[in-house]
Order: sequence, then C-alpha cells, then structure tokens
Amino acid sequence: MIVVTKAERLNTAPVGIIVEDENGAKAKAKLYASHTRENVEKGSFFVANIIKDPLIFAISAFDDLSEEYFESLDPPVIKGSLAYCEFEAKLKGLFADLRLLNGKIIRNELRAVNRGFNAVIEALVHATRYVKNRDPELEKKIRECYEIIEKCGGEREMEAMDIIKERTGIY
Repeated sequence: MIVVTKAERLNTAPVGIIVEDENGAKAKAKLYASHTRENVEKGSFFVANIIKDPLIFAISAFDDLSEEYFESLDPPVIKGSLAYCEFEAKLKGLFADLRLLNGKIIRNELRAVNRGFNAVIEALVHATRYVKNRDPELEKKIRECYEIIEKCGGEREMEAMDIIKERTGIY
C-alpha cells in the first residue's frame, strides 16, 4: 500500500499494514523515523491506497508523489488505486495503531501473482534501508531481486528496477 499523509505538503510512502482483526477495522503499521511518522505525530490523516503499479511503489519509496499522480486530493487517492482506506492513526512506540474510518473499492480488478512485481517490492524494502547504511548484505539481496525482475517482470517492473538502480547505485 502507498500511504498518504500531510503536513506542509503531501507525503507518500509504501507502508506495510498489518490487519489485526477479522473485520479489518483495527490494524497497525510500523513507522520508522520518516516524514510519514512526523506527519502522524502532527495529527495528519492516514490514507492507504491499494496500488498494483510497481513504478508508483518505486517512485514513492524515494520521493513524494506530486499532485499530478492523484485522481483526488479529498480524500487523497492515487491514480490507478484499486481501493483506499482512511484511518485514524495513533502512535504507540514504533507502531501506529490504526482504526478504520472509511474506505472505498474503486476498481474491481484481479491481478495474477507476478514474481517480478513481488521482487520489486522486496528490492524496495532492501533499497530504502541500503541507502541509509550501505550494508553489503542488502546489496546482495537487491541483486537477487534484480535477477527475478529481469526474468519475470514486465515493462513497469523494469522501469521500477531502473529507479532502484539509480537511487542505490547498484547496477
């Protein structure tokens, strides 16, 4: 999911959300020191967009999406989102406790499992950590993801991989 928060400007970032109950009304998200966390501390809204475009994940992992990427700003819905969920977010240690306020399914589209897409997500997790500490183990994992992306990914996955390469310097 791509989470949208706002302080002085819109902040977008891929965030894993852990659903805690069968109704999906309570969830949590681990928020490290980031603009997303800072915005939640300031009382920002917390809107999760369910996205299937690997390129949007890659862009938002390193930069905030500009307004041209949105089909709506109230609520903030990214173009191509399958659905969105608005949450109340309260920080508790490293986690934000989330309570579902509202949500909407925008598009009913099926998506087959795609190892290339999944490898992009995995590479992004490693890449966002790698740019902070240059850990050689993370570089190895990123390169392993590249192999899967090259074998199983389509055009958007390849474009996402190019962003990861550019931002990490791992070619």
